[in-house]
Amino acid sequence: MGKIRVAVIGAGGIGGTHLKAYAAHAERCEIVGIADVLESAAQERAAAFGGRAFAEGEAMLDALRPDALSVCTPPKYHLPAVEMAAERGIAVLCEKPPARTLAETEAIVAAMRGKILQFAFCHRFHAPLRAAQDLIAGGRLGKLVQIENRFAFRFPRAGNSWFTEADIAGGGILIDTLAHSIDIFRALTGDEIEFVGAAVSATLPITVEDSASLLLRSRSGVLGTLNCSWVTPVAEANVRIHGSEGQAVIDYDAAAGLRYKLAEDDGWTEETFDAPDRFTAQADHFLRCLETGAPPLVRPEDGLAVMRVIEAAYQGAGGTI
Repeated sequence: MGKIRVAVIGAGGIGGTHLKAYAAHAERCEIVGIADVLESAAQERAAAFGGRAFAEGEAMLDALRPDALSVCTPPKYHLPAVEMAAERGIAVLCEKPPARTLAETEAIVAAMRGKILQFAFCHRFHAPLRAAQDLIAGGRLGKLVQIENRFAFRFPRAGNSWFTEADIAGGGILIDTLAHSIDIFRALTGDEIEFVGAAVSATLPITVEDSASLLLRSRSGVLGTLNCSWVTPVAEANVRIHGSEGQAVIDYDAAAGLRYKLAEDDGWTEETFDAPDRFTAQADHFLRCLETGAPPLVRPEDGLAVMRVIEAAYQGAGGTI
């Protein structure tokens, strides 16, 4: 096949990240269109990455008929964008969270049935995380016991951004950031989540939560503690994996992205990675699915599973889901 013709709806920060990732694969794909309700933003991106700028997504899809579409809008607009793509037989890479609600996510999955749909849980393509999965699969950490994750930073735009408008985002940091954390937990355990306990708080004068904590248990008994915050000034991004025979740490801020220590080790083994960043790797995988017809690593069912946990957390569930 020739170059895959790619379009992007949403020219904001994450839209720019998708465009940069596609540009890294220019030998395999061509960016043909960028749409944003703020047409000047689309024009600016088009000037940088190529393609035509549009103020309206449907007009872009009708004019260009791309092979693939990245949906990089706020969550409120994921479903209508995906439905437009589905009607035209266009493959979709949809940003996280999949939508504002489980029902909207189910509608996205239904619309794309029989077509390529990949939810953008980009951490699945983070090289240190994939190496940690290999440690687990090889039995080197023994039986998984606990997984801890913290994604925290000070978010200066909180209160002046759609991220803190519930009608647009679906909630606050729980749905925005912990969506990634839940998917990481599922990817590392290779299991479904049967229990979720949740607590949220708001330090800032906003109408959604700016800090959240989840307690999870997988069907195989692995416990997870997931924490995130938009208000703590010291940024942290790490995952700690505890097994019966060792521990591994994924540190997004360290030169050695993964370190591990087994029961018989005197010290830590550190691994560094000469690999594309997770967004470039994610785009590579999405394009490969189009080229080969293979199903995405991140399945539609993964998006549904994450949204089930998020809804249970918001509903204050403390039992089986």
